[in-house]
Amino acid sequence: MIDHTRLSDLRSHEFSKSFRGYSPGEVDDFLHLLFDDVAALIEGAAEAAGQIRTLEDERESLRKREESLGQTLLAAQAAAEEWKAVARREADQILRDARSQAEEATRKARLEAEGILREARERSGILEEGRGRLRQELSLTLSRLRGEFDALYEAIDRWEKGVSSLERGTSGEEVFP
Repeated sequence: MIDHTRLSDLRSHEFSKSFRGYSPGEVDDFLHLLFDDVAALIEGAAEAAGQIRTLEDERESLRKREESLGQTLLAAQAAAEEWKAVARREADQILRDARSQAEEATRKARLEAEGILREARERSGILEEGRGRLRQELSLTLSRLRGEFDALYEAIDRWEKGVSSLERGTSGEEVFP
């Protein structure tokens, strides 16, 4: 590869002069043009090499970034899966708790309903018993009242007969018109 020091050596190199050769001025002009072109090419190659190094550095940086992003993505996916699993477990636990609470509330409600029914049956029995006693007492009271009414009717009949006999007098005549 030609570098700047070697190019300057080429530029300063002089050829021996001969009598029958090319025109030294034309050769020198041509060589200068050639040296300028080679220098521009060397400079362009150096710039291209610098750009290549920069691009390779960028590519390496991007590769590392891509790798890092891939790892981050994998970690995020793993975290998402873990969070889903945790959420699923929590949801299952909430469902189990809700079912358990519902079953407990149902059990308590059933026991309370059974207690209310038992109490209602007991009260119904007490009311039925009281109704039976009231019927008996009413029946006894009615029997007594019938007896008393019968006695009262008999007394009224006797009284009416006594009044009637008084009205007729002892002789059998009527005293009152």
